[in-house]
Amino acid sequence: MKSYYNKWFSIIELIVWIFIFVLWLTSIYMLISSTINFNDYNKNQIIAANLSREWLELIKNLRDSNYKNLHKWNLISPNIQTNFDLASNYITNGYYKVWLDYNSLSPDFSVKLDKINNFKEWASFLNSDMKNYELCNDWLGKYTYDCTWTNKRTRFYRYLKFEPLMYKDTSWTNITIKDSYKVTSKVIWYIRGYHEINLTTILSDYKKL
Repeated sequence: MKSYYNKWFSIIELIVWIFIFVLWLTSIYMLISSTINFNDYNKNQIIAANLSREWLELIKNLRDSNYKNLHKWNLISPNIQTNFDLASNYITNGYYKVWLDYNSLSPDFSVKLDKINNFKEWASFLNSDMKNYELCNDWLGKYTYDCTWTNKRTRFYRYLKFEPLMYKDTSWTNITIKDSYKVTSKVIWYIRGYHEINLTTILSDYKKL
C-alpha cells in the first residue's frame, strides 16, 4: 500500500512541476514577445515622426524656392510650360502628396505636390482608397509613392493637409488670415493596430513679395 501511494504522489509531483515549468516558460515567452513588440512600436514611431517632420521641411523649402525665383509663395512645381494663371498650380485647402523629383533639371523645384482627390483614411480604407498615398521603398531605400512590384511596401501612409489659418475676434467670429495655412503632416501605419503621428506648422507669405 505504501508503494502504491508513493507512486501516485510521485505522479502528482511530476504533474505539478510540469505545470510550474510550462507556466514559467509561458511567462518568459510573453515577456520576450512584449519586449520585441514594444521595441518594434518605438522604431516605427521614430520613423513616422521623421517622415512627418521631413515633409514640413520640404514644404517650407518649396516656399523659399518660390521667393528665390520671384514667384508667388505658394506656387507648385513651376516649369517653362506652366500657365501661372491656373488655380491648380497653387496650394489650396485640401490634402496633398509631397515627393522629391530626383530627376528634376531644376534643383530649385525638385519638391513636387500632387493633390489627393476623394481623400479617405482609417483602417477600413487601408487596402483601397489609402493606397493612393501609401509609401514604398525603391531599390536605393528612398521613400516613394511608386508601389510597383519592384519596390518594397512599408505599411506607412503619408500626406499633408492644408487648411485656413483662422482666429476668433472679440465677437467670437472666425476670421481667416490671408495668405496663411495651417499645415498638418500626418503619417499612418497599421502594424498590430492602427497608429498615427501628427505634426503641425504654419505656412505663410511672410515676405509679402
